[in-house]
Amino acid sequence: MNATILQNWKNNKQFLLLFIPVLLLVSLIFFIQSPYFLPQSDNLTLAISIDFVLTIPIIYFLAIRKTKISNLTAITLMIAGLFLGLYFLPKENQVYLQLFKTYFFPVIELSILSVVIWKVSRAIKKYRALKANYEVDLDKNTTDISFDFFTVLRNSCEEILPKLPASLLATEIAVVYYSVINWRKIKINPLKEFTYHKNSGTVGLLGALVFIIAIETIAIHLLLTQWSVVGAWILTILSIYTGFQLLAFAKSFSKRPILIENDTLYLRYGIMSETEIEIKNIKSIEVSEKSLEELLEIEGIESKDQIKLYQKLSPLGNLEQHNIIIRLHEKAKLNGIYGINKEFEVLAFHVDEKVEFMNQIEEKMEF
Repeated sequence: MNATILQNWKNNKQFLLLFIPVLLLVSLIFFIQSPYFLPQSDNLTLAISIDFVLTIPIIYFLAIRKTKISNLTAITLMIAGLFLGLYFLPKENQVYLQLFKTYFFPVIELSILSVVIWKVSRAIKKYRALKANYEVDLDKNTTDISFDFFTVLRNSCEEILPKLPASLLATEIAVVYYSVINWRKIKINPLKEFTYHKNSGTVGLLGALVFIIAIETIAIHLLLTQWSVVGAWILTILSIYTGFQLLAFAKSFSKRPILIENDTLYLRYGIMSETEIEIKNIKSIEVSEKSLEELLEIEGIESKDQIKLYQKLSPLGNLEQHNIIIRLHEKAKLNGIYGINKEFEVLAFHVDEKVEFMNQIEEKMEF
């Protein structure tokens, strides 16, 4: 009970810290739109401009600096304040904001980019160091969850950016890494790690889609150049990038196996989705290929809220067959691509060694 109250307080505290700058910005906008502003606009322009890009972000920074919220979110708030000011302030009162945009905004952008590059390079170095010790860990029948490249990358991005942009950045970098850079096979620890791509057919499906995109891109490019060369190249670049995305998704399956470690189940579907489940939270596990629709019908579930709690690990839905169904005591979060999250109580997914996987989970559930 006390733990629940404490967690609720922490969540409410974070909400309050985020609500304060929003309230201040809204109050500022209302004042600009009110009849009290125009008669004094010349005298208040500097003060209002400073409030938008400095005062409110500084108040917010002082409020969050000792919390787990990234300090760089204050810069995000500063940028938001700048564009809100440019939108709501009359053009004749934007002189200071325009100066800020022209001379300081590029410096902020370069600073953020430099920090991101430094953090990502540090993440890659950390990954390589972990990778060097991984063979020793296999001999000891241990596996470090932080060894996974995408986990290292995402955690590094979340240190410098809010969660959503951090997820977007991590995914884009991972697409380049898995599609272009990483071609080496990883060794699987048979005592703790389980593959899910060998018997599912999804890799073949994505490979076929990449081939189709390559063929169609050439044909469509030649056709569109008759009307618009620029339009043809834009569509071609988008098609090529989509092909790289699909290639990265397919390759990441073999690089990110399912892992059972420290009484926790780490379920992954490449870089497309993942979740962490404590073994004690698992209510039941079964080998089953019944579709979620069949389960819902058998169990008589009709409530939309309950239906949403029946999920598949694979975002491909019915295109990906499953052979394991896990039920939880309490809801957990399924983290999807580009920061899209869902809650679930029942999760269906595919494991190549389904019987061995279920036996290991049931063995841990007994303790």
